[in-house]
Amino acid sequence: MSRKTRVVGFSLPPETHNKVEKLIKSEHKTRSEFFRGLIDLYTKQLAKDTSGSQGFETYAPTERDLATILKSYWQLRSQSKLEIIPIGLAMIINKRGQILIGARRAKDKWVENLTWVFPGGKLNSLDFENELKSRVREEVGGDVKVKTLVSARIHPDAGFKDVQIVALYFFCEPLFTHSSPKADRDLSELKWVRPGEVYKYFTTSTNDDVTRFLMSIEKGS
Repeated sequence: MSRKTRVVGFSLPPETHNKVEKLIKSEHKTRSEFFRGLIDLYTKQLAKDTSGSQGFETYAPTERDLATILKSYWQLRSQSKLEIIPIGLAMIINKRGQILIGARRAKDKWVENLTWVFPGGKLNSLDFENELKSRVREEVGGDVKVKTLVSARIHPDAGFKDVQIVALYFFCEPLFTHSSPKADRDLSELKWVRPGEVYKYFTTSTNDDVTRFLMSIEKGS
């Protein structure tokens, strides 16, 4: 008879591990029961966070948000000996609620396990909007309207100690009319998928802001 469950292993800092063990003991649960309940609670909270959103306005940044990002970026550049590389990623959503992803043509220089990605690339100036439009045009052969910044983070999957990848995720609308954009430059294939299907293709991590954004698109489509 085939096994109906899967074994999952992961490491925790000692302090976190001790807290988890105390909670398990106080709740009189097995570890499996505890973590299943934790996942259920987290899923319900994500649904609650996105249930009130209509479309994409929840993620509209303010000038203060953008100023904070720029300030943090330059602080990293000035205070760190690391090479800081800002990457703009376009989450292009069409009228059907589908998102455009692309397959890497070759192995990425900085993130070894990168396979499928959001279109975009290195931002060579602080004019993020026009820089992103240029990178997208090079990769998909069409223009986009940059609507809002969804998230910014230091990419945890970059495999170099002397390099930090700062990933900026932008919600964009396609201005090209063709339903099948042409892959070019670093991408060998482009595909429209439902937001909930993104993780079937991606082999690197995203973050909570991006996950919530994709869930809100999935619910609204």
